[in-house]
Amino acid sequence: MKWLATITCLLALAAPLQAQESRVFVTEQICLPVQQMTFKVMNDYGETPLFSANGIQFSATDGNTYKSNMMYFVNQDTGTWTLISLYGDNIGCMVATGTNFKPYSK
Repeated sequence: MKWLATITCLLALAAPLQAQESRVFVTEQICLPVQQMTFKVMNDYGETPLFSANGIQFSATDGNTYKSNMMYFVNQDTGTWTLISLYGDNIGCMVATGTNFKPYSK
């Protein structure tokens, strides 16, 4: 019986944590033709491409998915970084940007 009570308490405590894991953001992204977007990031912030990948973004307003190529730019001297979605219609949108970039180490 103690075992069942312990499990019940743990589940009750975990429920609020699960609810906090999901976030829905409604944002506006800065979008420009790809050449302008990448030039701005590289010229204004001295960031260079670190890696690229295929990505999917989920619309918070209608749930649709949008596929794009993603490029992650960094300036290893200043620590700034930018993540850009590159769409097939030659438009690039800034997904996120920040500071304090550093290589991951365990």
